[in-house]
Amino acid sequence: MRGSSKHRFVAAGVAAVVLGLVIATTALGDSTNADPTGDATGGAPDITRVVVSNDTAGVLTFTVTTVAPIVDTSLIGIDLDTDSSPATGASGAEYSLFAGTGEVVLQKWDGSQFVDATAPSLSMTRTGNVVVFRINRSDIGNVARFGFNAFTVIFDAAGKYLGEDDAPDGGSYIYVLSLQQCANGKDDDGDGKIDAKDLGCSSQADNNESDDPVTLKAGKPIVIPAKARAGKFVVVGVAVVRVETGKPISAGTVKCAARIGTKRLPGAGKVISGVAACGFQVPAKAKGKVVRGTITVSVLSHPKVIPFSFKVT
Repeated sequence: MRGSSKHRFVAAGVAAVVLGLVIATTALGDSTNADPTGDATGGAPDITRVVVSNDTAGVLTFTVTTVAPIVDTSLIGIDLDTDSSPATGASGAEYSLFAGTGEVVLQKWDGSQFVDATAPSLSMTRTGNVVVFRINRSDIGNVARFGFNAFTVIFDAAGKYLGEDDAPDGGSYIYVLSLQQCANGKDDDGDGKIDAKDLGCSSQADNNESDDPVTLKAGKPIVIPAKARAGKFVVVGVAVVRVETGKPISAGTVKCAARIGTKRLPGAGKVISGVAACGFQVPAKAKGKVVRGTITVSVLSHPKVIPFSFKVT
C-alpha cells in the first residue's frame, strides 16, 4: 500500500515527547500478523509482529513489536487504507498515525498531501520494544474494514533519512472490525433504522438492535356519537402516543372487549391516524344500560389496556 517512508518523513523530523492517555479495553476480535526479521534498512527498528483488535466502543488497538525499542531518532506508525482502495489516498492510505518516543500524531490525506487531523481518541504507549496505538474508528471515518501496514523510519542526528522497515514488505494487511449490532452500520432488526438511530440501541456496546423500548401513553376514550343510541353503531376511540418518539402510533393491533351486564358485546378494532378505535353494534334493547369494556392496543408486542364505559340512551 505504501511507498517509501523516506519522502514522507524527512521533513517531519523526530517527534517531541507528549504521551497519550491509556485506555483500558476489552478486545472483540484480533488479527496477528508476523513480519520477517532482518529486512529493516539503515538501522531502523525491525518490525516482527503487528496485532490489531477492536472493542465494543469501536476503539482500535494496534500493537507493534520490534526487535529493539524505537529511539529518539526514529518513528513508528500505521498507514490506513480506510476505503479499501489502493487507487485513492497516498498509495492507498487515507490516514497515517505515527509516533516518536513520545508524541503521537494522526494525519489525513487531503488529495495532495498529508495534513494533521484532529483525533481526540488517539493515544500511544511504549513498553520496551512494544508500541501500542489506540484510536476510535469515529476519528477515521467510522470505518468497519480497512487495509493497513506498519512502518518504522530512522534518521541521523541532523534529521537525515537513513532507512526504514515496512510490514508487510509488499501489499497490505486487511482487518475487519468485530462490531456489536448497534455499531455495525446494519439494520439488524429490519425496522428501517440503523445503530444509534434505532430505539433499541442504548450505546455502541449494545448487541441487540431489536429490543426497542415501547411505552404507550393513552388519552381519554371518546365515544362517537357522543350519545350512543340503542340499536345503533358506536365507535370508542382513544389517542395513543409512543413516549420514546413523542409521536402518535402509526400501527399496532387492537383488541376490543365490552359487556352490557353479563352479556358480551362483539367488537372490532384497528389503529387509525394515531387512534386505537373499537366499533360496536349496540343492541336494540340496551336503552338505559351501561356498556363497560377495554381497548387493548399493542405496539411491537407491548400492550396497553384502556378501560371505557358509556351509557346507552
